[in-house]
Amino acid sequence: MVSRMAEKVHFLPVDLRVHRSQVIDLNCEFMDWMLREITKYFGIDLLAKSAVSVRDYVTGMVEKLCSAPHGIYYLLEIEETIIGMGALHQVRKNIAEIKRMYIRPTYRGKGYGKALLQQLMQKAKEFGYHSIYLESGPFMTTAHNLYRSVGFVERSEYPETEVPPQLRSKWLYMEKTLEDTSK
Repeated sequence: MVSRMAEKVHFLPVDLRVHRSQVIDLNCEFMDWMLREITKYFGIDLLAKSAVSVRDYVTGMVEKLCSAPHGIYYLLEIEETIIGMGALHQVRKNIAEIKRMYIRPTYRGKGYGKALLQQLMQKAKEFGYHSIYLESGPFMTTAHNLYRSVGFVERSEYPETEVPPQLRSKWLYMEKTLEDTSK
């Protein structure tokens, strides 16, 4: 069940001609948060030896992030304010991956994450995927609970993960098998 507040959220399919700056800003916010959490949790500063800033990395990746031949990238909007994002993309035939699921901190705990997850799972079914993968940092315990609540289970690392090699053994990988809706 999604909260009444989450019922008011709008899922905006990303069009980079319109949403480029919002996508870049939100991804920078997400990446900055992730890097801070990784540093706190593991004591590793992934940017220490990098010549690329978060903004440069995100700006260089935005086209790839938002390309959707077999997926979709959403911005979440409520009352004309962008509050989060999430994407679904093809990993391989019949398998999708949820990426960049992020709700801004002041909007967490109100059902928006669950609404986004349900929207992405519905789109995966519409695209004909049989399974959905995702990966999540060990510090994202609230997200883990959400994923488990809708049927995601732990699995082994999958080859397409973008998790940095030094963190892969410490990361959580999950999978959900989708019901066959063709019957």
